[in-house]
Amino acid sequence: MTLVWFIIWLIANNVGGSEPLRLDPVNIWTASLILAVALDLNRPRPELAQGRRGTGGARSRDVAP
Repeated sequence: MTLVWFIIWLIANNVGGSEPLRLDPVNIWTASLILAVALDLNRPRPELAQGRRGTGGARSRDVAP
């Protein structure tokens, strides 16, 4: 998601007007970057989800019967 944001921002910055990323006050580009990073960090990881579901993740296979 962050990579997609960067590509869109790069195109918009080169085609349209140049707008810097500002933190004080936060502009729309910075706010959308914060949202993209938050969505990236909040997405479920498949390797961690397998162990929680009990479908035979790596930890359950390592335990001797």
